[in-house]
Amino acid sequence: MLTRLVTKRIVLQVGFSCNARCKFCYYKEELASGKVKDLTFSEVKKRLEEARRFGKNQIELSGGEPTIRKDIFQIAEYARQTGFRIVCVITNGLRTHDFDFCKKLQKSGVNEFLFSLHSPVGEEHDWLTGVKGSWKKVIQSIKNVEALGIPYRTNTVISNMNYSHLDQLYNVLKPFQPAAVNLLVYNPSTAEFPEKGEIVDYHIVGSKIKDFIEKYQKYFKTINVRWLPFCFLKGYEKNIRTQWQKLYEDQEWDPYFNIKFNKGPLAVLLSFLGGALIYPFKAPRYGQKNFYTLFNEIISSFRMVYYYKQDGPCKSCSLKKICTGLPRKYKNQKIVLEKYEGEIIRDPLFFCKEYTQNFESLRV
Repeated sequence: MLTRLVTKRIVLQVGFSCNARCKFCYYKEELASGKVKDLTFSEVKKRLEEARRFGKNQIELSGGEPTIRKDIFQIAEYARQTGFRIVCVITNGLRTHDFDFCKKLQKSGVNEFLFSLHSPVGEEHDWLTGVKGSWKKVIQSIKNVEALGIPYRTNTVISNMNYSHLDQLYNVLKPFQPAAVNLLVYNPSTAEFPEKGEIVDYHIVGSKIKDFIEKYQKYFKTINVRWLPFCFLKGYEKNIRTQWQKLYEDQEWDPYFNIKFNKGPLAVLLSFLGGALIYPFKAPRYGQKNFYTLFNEIISSFRMVYYYKQDGPCKSCSLKKICTGLPRKYKNQKIVLEKYEGEIIRDPLFFCKEYTQNFESLRV
């Protein structure tokens, strides 16, 4: 019987300030307003200490862009001193292309990176980030951390602009050894990519990702596909990570701290109250768990219903307890969902068994 354990990793968004202007950025409005607020070093320390009191021992420093902070080295040092065994920096690579800068980060305690590589095509990546030359810099950053022996992963947001270039993504990454290649399926509204079309089609994207996994799975340790319902990747369910899987994934973020640090204690309370009403009907309710895991599942239940919907075939699908369904903002009305037949599956890690290295719940 599975013992469900929430990830021990948190994300700390040290501020909104950024040296890029990504087309799909969640914080575009804040950046455009010029009223972005970054955490002070004192505020950062308090949050690190609080997370450690809850037993969290892995942290991802995010933004905005964390590497543009003058005190980034002090933050990393303090995180390690406080007891975080993994200090990861999520970065666009605009600063880390400098080898000496990478080396200084390593010396300060950074021992993992997550690079944003949004297209294998230089011109597209530069357009998506809004910074000319950004593609060359992130590739150089990957070379730098490999030379220093630092583990790293890559994030690629799959949009209607770049999904046809996944073969080229393999060609770009094959000389390297990323610990994981993360494909994040994005759901743009009609306003977010006006120059390049409107909606990313899940059917087309799913087909392209299937081809990518089939061809290249053996070359990479892990290929994660995030935010895509299972039915668009039939036969490759083991690669899917919906909100129900990421809750327990070692490299993902603790929901409680994610909400509290970004939205505040009131958002946590409202999520818990709403989730308590939803949880008996939506949660997988499988295996053993402690109170903290239960608490996180409850607040996650609310967020899943708030941001996602299960319509039509989803309601009678055998995976409805471990899949979030479609984002509520998804606007493609021609989509055809294909349900899974059979008994209801309640184990959220049912398809993840061969990835024991990524889930503590599968190792205990």
